[in-house]
Amino acid sequence: MQVNTVIRSMLDARGVSARATSLDLGRNDSFVGHVARASRVPSIATVADVADVLGYDLAIVDRTTGEELGRVVPPRRSAG
Repeated sequence: MQVNTVIRSMLDARGVSARATSLDLGRNDSFVGHVARASRVPSIATVADVADVLGYDLAIVDRTTGEELGRVVPPRRSAG
């Protein structure tokens, strides 16, 4: 699944708008809408921040074993 689809899926699952999520992140109201576009390739830090504000974790998982190697700490949380 492409990252923009993942972001849209998280928003849809939580029933939250991209605008509200942008504001929760302390960004301008169109930020999440822009990074969720198919033409964009947001950084892993941005995806981790969006996931965090929506109540998700970003994890690195071994494809073969399914073992979780670790979770990405969202920069907005680690900065505090």
